[in-house]
Amino acid sequence: MCPACIAAATVWIVSGAVTGGGSGALITKVLRSRKFYPHISQKKGNVGHENTEMWTAQNNSEFERIIWLLSRGEATMATAILNTKVVGPAEWLAARKELLKKEKEFTRLRDELSRQRRELPWEKVEKDYIFEGPTGKVALTELFRGKSQLVAYHFMFGPGWEQGCPSCSFLADNFDGMRVHLEQRDVAFTAISRATLPEIEAFQKRMGWNFPWVSSNGTDFNYDYKVSFAKEDMTPGKRPYNFGTMDFPSDEGPGLSVFYKDIDGQIYHTYSTYSRGLDILLTTYNYLDMTPKGRDEANMTPHAMAWVRHHDRYESGGEAGSCCSGEAAKTSKLLEPVIAEFREEAATMRRMLERVPADKLTWKPHHKSMTLGQLAGHIAAIPDRTSGLAMGEGFDVKNANFVPPQPKDKEEILTAFEANVREGEARLRSLTDEKALQSWTLRFGDRQVFTVPRVGVVRSIMLNHWYHHRGQLSVYLRLLEVPVPVSYGRTADENPFA
Repeated sequence: MCPACIAAATVWIVSGAVTGGGSGALITKVLRSRKFYPHISQKKGNVGHENTEMWTAQNNSEFERIIWLLSRGEATMATAILNTKVVGPAEWLAARKELLKKEKEFTRLRDELSRQRRELPWEKVEKDYIFEGPTGKVALTELFRGKSQLVAYHFMFGPGWEQGCPSCSFLADNFDGMRVHLEQRDVAFTAISRATLPEIEAFQKRMGWNFPWVSSNGTDFNYDYKVSFAKEDMTPGKRPYNFGTMDFPSDEGPGLSVFYKDIDGQIYHTYSTYSRGLDILLTTYNYLDMTPKGRDEANMTPHAMAWVRHHDRYESGGEAGSCCSGEAAKTSKLLEPVIAEFREEAATMRRMLERVPADKLTWKPHHKSMTLGQLAGHIAAIPDRTSGLAMGEGFDVKNANFVPPQPKDKEEILTAFEANVREGEARLRSLTDEKALQSWTLRFGDRQVFTVPRVGVVRSIMLNHWYHHRGQLSVYLRLLEVPVPVSYGRTADENPFA
């Protein structure tokens, strides 16, 4: 097929020089004149009606097939290229119902597969893995954050890498939004990489993500769960990945592992998946699979996902794709150190709340005091409530309710804490320098108590208020003979420097 002819015909059709019906008539005319395409076979036959020209594949290109379909009036330019056809409503509905049968069967098969996945035997986790998190050393058991189930995403990000894997990042753009929903079903989520913590934190900040992410650097964790490869495993075709050996193109690989912790604190490994087993987690692909062009990756090189970029590296497409990245990009420089402090203090608060004895929530040290449950619930609520106050122009103390509700159980406290910390940080990140310096007024009815910049409210009413109640909670724990965890230094029960 002559390249010049292809170009000419394509320009005519795509530019709108010829409309749908006109293009068919014009192309038919061209075909029959055999001036542009003298080598296209023309046969007479009875295909639906008499004297029909038939396209033959012999010596004819894909483009010629498209032109032939257009000449028959059986396709538009778009449908011809996508190898489908245009039909009437009745025929469309019939075809859709046929596909629906297969979709329903697929759904039933997937449900059955999920059931069988849940019935897999478990293996006991024998090692005490210690990771590096924003607040220091953190054990595997602490990643559960009060839940009995943990989903750990093995984020492909090795030490010394400039940035994390684009494909893992493609998937990670969905993590923050889904975490709150997982937590309602007794599931904690954490990403784990072998990159160092400073490398992780720098990349996470750039991407605008807030999900928990720890470093496994210096541990066996990645090697034990077959997502990092030791030097002896680097022989082509011999890397232990996806429950076999293969010629994997990197010394790090993606994956997902699931763990369960029983009431005695014993941890079990229940499931892991790798490679295309992660496909179901790629929300964007699920949408693309419903479109006419699908993933459109057939001609991608050197691999199918070569088109994927970090959401801040696409040449076009608007604002970055993370649910938080737009906010992160305009966060107040004044608040950056405050947000860093907030995240560190949240980890300390979490450790304190996890020590709250579930059977003592109604206990109080004095008849004028809050119950333990009220105090813990209040601490859990502060990041959301006070950051919400800070977003406004001020607050009237006469409208305040200073009696925290009694939570029904410890699970309610821990769940609320995680959700409120996320909401608090998101609000802080939404502040620009201009908004951070705007005035905020505390009133008591008609009386103005004080006016300060909004950043001052974050420091005093949000953070200092939080720390005050944490100190109060430590006293409650001490009176109940509960070991007090480390906050800024050693306690009578723990010494981080020993």
